Amino acid sequence: MPWRERPEIMAWWALARSDLRIARVAADLIPPELHVACFHAQQSAEKSLKALLEAQHCPIVRTHDLARLLQLLPQGDRPNDDVVDACARLTLLAVGPRYPGPAGPSTEDEARQALRDAACVVAWAEHRLDQHDFPTP
Repeated sequence: MPWRERPEIMAWWALARSDLRIARVAADLIPPELHVACFHAQQSAEKSLKALLEAQHCPIVRTHDLARLLQLLPQGDRPNDDVVDACARLTLLAVGPRYPGPAGPSTEDEARQALRDAACVVAWAEHRLDQHDFPTP
């Protein structure tokens, strides 16, 4: 069954797309909401990976560690280095930007990198989803 016809996958995918949209809008505000952009960029990548895990009938763990989510994927769905690197950068944005202190992003360049990283991960996940006809559980 095509993945776009499976509600359990589409629920994650819709959230991933929404978070990516919110991240882009937040970055484009004047002045930009950098912490919001970075957090939602991370969330879009996380939820796109969870959509892929759902499609593969893999366990979906409650974590913001994107490398851990990648490790849960079957060997044939492991990403290239660009996606792995993007996930490593985005994982740092899961918590830090939401709280005051030095961990949060301080520049628009950092937020723009987070948006590029999120778009990379989401596009990779969509490509992997499109390459399979996943069986229903």
